[in-house]
Amino acid sequence: GGRGMGFDLDGLRSAVALHGRVVRVVIAEVRGSSPREVGAAMLVWEGGQSGTIGGGFLEHEAARVAREGRTGVSRHALGPDLGQCCGGSVTLVSETWDAARVAALSGEVVARAVAGDGTEPLAVRRLLAARARWC
Repeated sequence: GGRGMGFDLDGLRSAVALHGRVVRVVIAEVRGSSPREVGAAMLVWEGGQSGTIGGGFLEHEAARVAREGRTGVSRHALGPDLGQCCGGSVTLVSETWDAARVAALSGEVVARAVAGDGTEPLAVRRLLAARARWC
């Protein structure tokens, strides 16, 4: 643990190098209780995945959707209907990455507001503030 909001660029880079196209699924928002915190992410590719967004049906479903090539923002209720007992809902953001896109990052830390109401997790806000000072 202890990685917090970290965007694991090295992990992403090596997954893309190995598998070509990789979908990164990240928890963008949590309402109520959820198995994982905002910023938890997993990588999904044809035939495999790494990382976790909490396991169970949510993770299974997110991986299936990612493999079908459907990306973007999706909201999932964590009701008993999903076999998740904790209640609440989770917003996921899925993005496709390939070698060109990873290369375009050129080692920058990726921190940006993804969806909705513009409230960023504290860690992201701190990063952006720190980055503004470096410029």
